[in-house]
Amino acid sequence: MTLSFFRKTGAWTLVVLLAQALAVWADDVESPYFKGGKLDAYYDRQDNGDFRVNSMLWAPGIKGGYGAIVPEQNQSQPIHYYGGFVSPLLPHPELGNLVLGAQEISQGDSNQTEVQGEYRLPFGLGLGAGFVDRKFSNQDVRWAKIAYRGLWGDIHYILATQWQRFQAKDYPGGYLAVYNPQLMATWGSDGEQWRTSFGYVAPDQGKDKFRPALEVFYVDNSIGQLDGPKDLWVTGSLGFRKGFLGHESRLGRAMGPTGVEMANPIGYLNPNFNRRLTAWEVGDLVNFRFIHTTLPNGKRVETLETALYPMQLLAPGTWLDTLFVGVGNTSPNPVQDGVSGIFGYHQRIGHFESSIRVQHDFDRDDTSLFVSVIHWL
Repeated sequence: MTLSFFRKTGAWTLVVLLAQALAVWADDVESPYFKGGKLDAYYDRQDNGDFRVNSMLWAPGIKGGYGAIVPEQNQSQPIHYYGGFVSPLLPHPELGNLVLGAQEISQGDSNQTEVQGEYRLPFGLGLGAGFVDRKFSNQDVRWAKIAYRGLWGDIHYILATQWQRFQAKDYPGGYLAVYNPQLMATWGSDGEQWRTSFGYVAPDQGKDKFRPALEVFYVDNSIGQLDGPKDLWVTGSLGFRKGFLGHESRLGRAMGPTGVEMANPIGYLNPNFNRRLTAWEVGDLVNFRFIHTTLPNGKRVETLETALYPMQLLAPGTWLDTLFVGVGNTSPNPVQDGVSGIFGYHQRIGHFESSIRVQHDFDRDDTSLFVSVIHWL
């Protein structure tokens, strides 16, 4: 009965909270829950007619949204996903920190529901728990954790130990993160996967756009009962913007689904509203992303995307420095290499930010369109 209750009310409760939050924001944009946040939406269309939409509110005290993946001519049923996370104690750090989240994916009669939460005492000790309930599947998850967050000089550290139950088997696990303003290293395992990351962000030089940043991120999903892929992500930029390559954002994906990181909340369910920034959004000047995936059958898929803002290097300060060009390569794609050209623009004027990217695969004669808009609060 408990799972049924959460299935019907868990994710929808967060959606209602988001709607209420937007109403409050309309009257009080100075609220600590929303100040400095953003409203973000995108439309991604493939040449064959498949498209995806995603919209979200991303603010300090509340994060959530809705999205859909719609196949061409109803080849299969659309996938809908929604949910969110809240941090109700944000204005009262003397009471500690509480993060609550719920998400759901639905496709026809099939539903997947996830609920998680963590409370951290003011001195750094945290207690968390959650579950995933998948209809018509035996891949349900239960987990609980104890964590401690501390500071030694300018070095932050997080130690976490956890228990996870998956397919009627118990797994011990835990995570470690160590970072200062420039460097971060993480490692951990939940029994079904292990993940590690390394990150670097150069010191802020004020208005100078040149600020290198790099992340190396690896996840091995083949260690447990459920055999999965091995993924290596390498993302870099010569002109870091706040967001994807920042330590707060990296901490969410580095600590795994049980991390319950409000700055970048992730979960077991995929897809979800929490989108990763595209290569041209990661930073200024020059950006790249390389993804290497080894599938359970031993086959590999490699993807490389670049985004160069040539006029930011040659003639900064003109409208031309909003334009980017790049080259993409996927191997195989799906059975042969695919080389593509990338062109678009990305610009922020005041509180409004927009970007458009057109990517054409020359080997498959396939064109995709991506449009995003952001309103900063």
